[in-house]
Amino acid sequence: MSPLILMSFRNLSRNRRRTLLALGAVVFGLCSLSLIRGFVNSVEQAQLASTLFGTTGMVQVHRSGYLKNVLSNPLDLAFSDSEEMRQKIMSVPHVLAVSPRLQFSGSLSAAEPISAGVESLQNSEPRTTFIAANAVDPKLDRKVMPQLYEWLLAGRFFGDTNSMALVVHTDIAAPLGIESVEKNLSQSKEEWPVLLTPDKDGALSGEALQVVGLLGSAVPTDKRFALAPLNTIQKILKMDGQITEYLVRLDDVKNAPKVQQQLAQLLGPSFEVSRWDEVAPFIKDLLENVDKVFGFITIVFLLVIMLGVVNSMFMNVLERVREIGTMMALGIRRGNILALFVMEGAFLGALGAFLGLLLGFIIVSVAARFGIRIPAPGSSIKFVLYPFLTPSFIIQSFVLTSLGAAAVSFWPAYRASRMRPVEALAAV
Repeated sequence: MSPLILMSFRNLSRNRRRTLLALGAVVFGLCSLSLIRGFVNSVEQAQLASTLFGTTGMVQVHRSGYLKNVLSNPLDLAFSDSEEMRQKIMSVPHVLAVSPRLQFSGSLSAAEPISAGVESLQNSEPRTTFIAANAVDPKLDRKVMPQLYEWLLAGRFFGDTNSMALVVHTDIAAPLGIESVEKNLSQSKEEWPVLLTPDKDGALSGEALQVVGLLGSAVPTDKRFALAPLNTIQKILKMDGQITEYLVRLDDVKNAPKVQQQLAQLLGPSFEVSRWDEVAPFIKDLLENVDKVFGFITIVFLLVIMLGVVNSMFMNVLERVREIGTMMALGIRRGNILALFVMEGAFLGALGAFLGLLLGFIIVSVAARFGIRIPAPGSSIKFVLYPFLTPSFIIQSFVLTSLGAAAVSFWPAYRASRMRPVEALAAV
């Protein structure tokens, strides 16, 4: 090992108080940065999971032009659902599950809250609320959108595609006067809310459906949302065997571009295949903006940390002026003196980064074990966050802090190497 390396290690312990103060600043800064990064990672992970498994799915298949025709009736671009079509999609590598869906809209009407008396029912005006709903096969849909089925706050989901049932968002229940799902389950069919929805030709169709469950959401979403049995809605709309989309689940969301390309080639020009970030680009932009903000925070933290290091190194140079003069008088080259102080700064940064990242990793690991429950703005269900740190973050933070400490030590080291031996030896 080079004598300069041994000397730089030994010099760090000469003024222990100053070294500990500088080291403490690095440790505190890196530990705080690790905690923030771990929390940000968990928020991004929870947001992405809620989007992929609760709202959009990973990949969607529609008739061509579906996403661009936002003002048209989605039923106009319906297509036939078949086992052959599902198997064709399932044959693509990385595809785990497929769920057919039929998007429709309409209104739900109820005379009076379920708890109202007979006289109130006779004198009341109908209560109506608009809904934007999906008709689903609950068994297949649960495989693709598992988180959505964890957002049930009360009641239950319908068990099959032929039941006369409806699961609605909690904000829909209030205008309908539904105070308790349990009470609603005991009501006769005459007291169920009536669904009025236009079919493919624009003609209104109606049917009484029983509200069997209330949904919340862990992310801000359309609070007019509802789920209905697929076969039931197809019969109401006179669209037997017709759907508007397939939701596709993959083994890893990173494979979405590859699967999108393969499905587009397999299904032909009559269909369009969209990734989750094309269906909900605002979520992708949100996650990217969070990373940009954290990048700015990282720069601020590192600058503050480096100020502590450079201050310590300047003080080291001022205290060791006569020592530097003696070293020059003994024939030690200016480049070696420069390297000595730079290595001291680098070792100080590396040791502080190691201890700070280690402490941050331990705290983040403990928090991940228990989870952190936090409500998201606009949601009715709390996120459960599990903070984590990626190996790339740990390595990059260690390298940047070590190199940064070496870089900011260069100026004090250069000042030391430019001293004249005679003036340095005469310094008090």
